[in-house]
Amino acid sequence: MNTKELSAYLGINEKKIYTLITEKKLPATKVTGKWIFLKDMVDDWLERSSGEKPYIKESKDVLMITGSDDILFNRLITIMRKQFPEIFPFFCKTGSLKGLFVLKDGKAHMAGSHLLDEESKEYNLPFIDSYLKEYHIVTVNFAKREQGILIKKGNPKKIKSFEDIARNDIRCINRQKGSGTRKLLDVFIKKFGISSKSIDGYNKEVTTHLEVGLNVLNNEVDFGLGIKAAAKMLDIDFIPLVKERFDIIIFKELFFSQQVQKFLGILRSPQFKKIAKGLRGYDTRDSGKIIYDS
Repeated sequence: MNTKELSAYLGINEKKIYTLITEKKLPATKVTGKWIFLKDMVDDWLERSSGEKPYIKESKDVLMITGSDDILFNRLITIMRKQFPEIFPFFCKTGSLKGLFVLKDGKAHMAGSHLLDEESKEYNLPFIDSYLKEYHIVTVNFAKREQGILIKKGNPKKIKSFEDIARNDIRCINRQKGSGTRKLLDVFIKKFGISSKSIDGYNKEVTTHLEVGLNVLNNEVDFGLGIKAAAKMLDIDFIPLVKERFDIIIFKELFFSQQVQKFLGILRSPQFKKIAKGLRGYDTRDSGKIIYDS
């Protein structure tokens, strides 16, 4: 479409169109000195601007996944690649909270999350209500998992509980801002009345559970929150704190798409449950169960 045709299509005057182009808010291309507009790109821009539908489109061969890091989740993606080689799953570990924003921005089909709401003691749903309330969302349980303290094998520093994090001889490592594990750490330090400034290493950040475990294994730190599966994999000790619910958050418009249903189908498979049992620290009894449907 040219500018005049787009003006009629959108129901706005041409001056407003030029303003949107100048502000780089409207997709436009200049050809031989004149602005032209591709209808598909304009329609996508309208959907993204309205906030009524996700910007990301259904694709039969690509699955974009974001959100929280998890060892079993990584194994699930490996299974999917082997079982369905025609589908290309991509997993970007942003952390739980940032994953919701990536989803909201239309840059992913689904997000993994284990965000604990301190007031309600509920996982994920209060955050969906806060950040994604204008969308139709389906939330499916991935698994429940044990989260706790990763420490050196044999516990040479005699760490007995979370409160030991504030000891002068304890070096800690933290997860990145926006991750569910960092949120959990903050909930616990508030519960025990500990100041983050008193924690040696509070601002030292990594992005995965295995990175936390490797820092412990290599004696770079004494204390870090992580999942039981990471402790078992690295043969280090583990002090359990919580059993948390890890969910998958999906746009309802994409829930019945081919690649999403194949992904969810693996959650209910005996192969997935067998792998989870071998990794330790996972409860898959509700895996694949719909937790919330808006």
